[in-house]
Amino acid sequence: MKATNKVNAVLLAGDRRASIALHDDNKAFFELKGIPLFIHVLRALLEADHVGLVAVVGPSDRIETALREHGINSNVVVVEQRDNMIENFKVGYVASLGLADTVDFWSLKGTEHEKTPALVSPCDIPMLMPEEVDEFLMRSNMHEYDYSIGVTSSQVLSHYHPQKDKSGIQMIYIHVKEDLIRHNNLHIAKPLTFAHLDYIEKMYEWRYQTRLANILRMLFSLLCNGWRLMKSVRIFILMQLSLYYDRHGHPHLSDRLRSLVGFNRLAEGIGNALGARLQIVYTHFGGAALDADNEKDLAVIEEHYDEWMEFQKKMHS
Repeated sequence: MKATNKVNAVLLAGDRRASIALHDDNKAFFELKGIPLFIHVLRALLEADHVGLVAVVGPSDRIETALREHGINSNVVVVEQRDNMIENFKVGYVASLGLADTVDFWSLKGTEHEKTPALVSPCDIPMLMPEEVDEFLMRSNMHEYDYSIGVTSSQVLSHYHPQKDKSGIQMIYIHVKEDLIRHNNLHIAKPLTFAHLDYIEKMYEWRYQTRLANILRMLFSLLCNGWRLMKSVRIFILMQLSLYYDRHGHPHLSDRLRSLVGFNRLAEGIGNALGARLQIVYTHFGGAALDADNEKDLAVIEEHYDEWMEFQKKMHS
């Protein structure tokens, strides 16, 4: 992106299909330091230099009430959630273009909107900082790519790991030749250019790749999508085996397998599955990768919130 550009954003705060509740409620509204999780994320997006309008998709009545309570009344549009994550994204993307949410997403294909990107974020990353948002956007090349996925290195995220005398969050990493990386929950995309947008919904539903059923579903789906995805299947199998051996005390075998999968091959494999030109982009703060996917991790984030935010601020300075 050019430094003078701003991109609109979609903040996903729904609680329907494939979403995860905390304390039997929509996690977007669970409070951290007296503030709903989605408000933490929304403030980071609105304070970023390179973000314009933010479309918040979820239960609209609850969202609007929270916005009033926390004094947020500009550069935000609220959109009622649909039945699943991908439908929420579609309607949020339409709203981010300044259009009515009744406009059909696919009716925009072939129009001037096809080249318009949007930043996409979940509601459960309360450690997100505006500086990390800007870093991701500035490093994303939307002239040459259709989709940029943010990642963070294990070397950065090791700061947030449990220590002998201190709680923390232990991540599951993607094993590639150059590094161990964690998806940091930030995306920027031109979705109308995707040939297989529906595949993102499947990837989201099956995102917990330590669960055997999800591994098998993902593999079967890749196999059923034709010969062009055979490279993706190979990369997927190598990464799963590397992760398996690492988790079961065989680091040398894990390293040998991940040496066969580099960044370029990973990007190519995901891009083939989605039918898009894909870029992998590093960020170096760590907050975006700390998602509150379960009650245990949320409790740890709450315990260390002030300390970890101060750590990120020092990294920026």
